[in-house]
Amino acid sequence: MTKCDYLRNIEKFTWIQKENCKINILDYVLDNENNFWTVNKICGSKIYGYSFYKTDKNGDRFNCLTGETYIKNYDATKILKELPKSYKYVFKPNLFYLAHKEDLSGVWKQFANTLNEIGIEDKNIGVFGSYLIGFDIIKDVDFVVYGNKSLKLCYKNIDKIKSMLNATSISEKHIDYQYNKHKINYNPNCDLKKIISRNWSGIQIREGVLSTIRFVDLKNQETPKIDSPKNKIMGYIINSLKSACVPRQVTLCVNNEKYKVYTSLWKLQSFARNGDRFEIYGKVDFSQKIIVVEDYEDYIKFI
Repeated sequence: MTKCDYLRNIEKFTWIQKENCKINILDYVLDNENNFWTVNKICGSKIYGYSFYKTDKNGDRFNCLTGETYIKNYDATKILKELPKSYKYVFKPNLFYLAHKEDLSGVWKQFANTLNEIGIEDKNIGVFGSYLIGFDIIKDVDFVVYGNKSLKLCYKNIDKIKSMLNATSISEKHIDYQYNKHKINYNPNCDLKKIISRNWSGIQIREGVLSTIRFVDLKNQETPKIDSPKNKIMGYIINSLKSACVPRQVTLCVNNEKYKVYTSLWKLQSFARNGDRFEIYGKVDFSQKIIVVEDYEDYIKFI
């Protein structure tokens, strides 16, 4: 299919839907200026994300769906912004996967088959990231897995997945690389390097190529809206598994009371394990017992 064919047929692609459809976490949105947004937070009627791929006539990435060149806008990840009220299209990771599973090749085809082998059905698998929105695969394919059952299957079988792919956990070298690349965007009090090292669903395919499975619970995607001021709070973690989800969700026990912690910050993937003791700085609603870590002034620190 030529570039012009893509542009003519964009509305015929099953994974691309028009505005006003239901938007889920890790969907992508094409705004009216042809910039691509990734959805990372849903709070009531408001949807937030990062404008991650921006049009640029001197950009180094060509997009076959829009016919324009782009730059990867790392500055966008410093803070979540509300998505434009008006936009062109929504890109659905699961529908894309169902349409393109047979187009995957090499280790990425094997990756998909491995997820099936441990019991995850195709209906609960998606592909997000650059491949979803019309860019060529440069380095890796980003998989998202839906549902609590699928999350538990991945957690239980993660060593088997790595073994079947002849892959490893995230390497010390890659931990250092990610930390040095992203630390500028985080509060110095945040134990970012240790958190990155806890990325249990990060699968090191080879040196320099890390594919992290992301998880979304479609029945529980929302971050509660709270207007409370920021506070520092300390406690220990119970119910940590959903710190691998987007948004990350854990329960913090504070003086024998249970607080629900939410964060959409991208590099805090799998930040918690049961029994961890944390100092957390963010918005704290003491009456509802909710903590929201939502911007780069906030932090999570081991104690």
